[in-house]
Amino acid sequence: MWTYDFSESLALAYWSVTYMPEKRRDRQQKVQQLQRQRRLTIIKWAVFGLMALYLVVQGYNLAVLYQEKAHVEQQLQELQQRNEELEKEKASLQDPSNIEKVARDELGLVKPGEVPYVK
Repeated sequence: MWTYDFSESLALAYWSVTYMPEKRRDRQQKVQQLQRQRRLTIIKWAVFGLMALYLVVQGYNLAVLYQEKAHVEQQLQELQQRNEELEKEKASLQDPSNIEKVARDELGLVKPGEVPYVK
């Protein structure tokens, strides 16, 4: 007749009850630790990415500001040149000889006693 040794089964059952939960707990802790490390890595990369994006945007804004500054400086130079031209024109228009020339040529005015003629 065949007999079964229950002592070996009991030892195996005792071992699995005693040590298996510990192994599962260790494995779960390792898995949780790996998950935490992955989350931290993802957060670090996300922060790094956001910082890089911020720097790129700031660099772009800086480039735009430099272009705008150059454009404004060019406009300023053109306006200063135009202002100088207008100052010269103002000075020439305030000269009595030029005033007389404009009055005679453009407006057809004559001095008292002169005879006007048409061109």
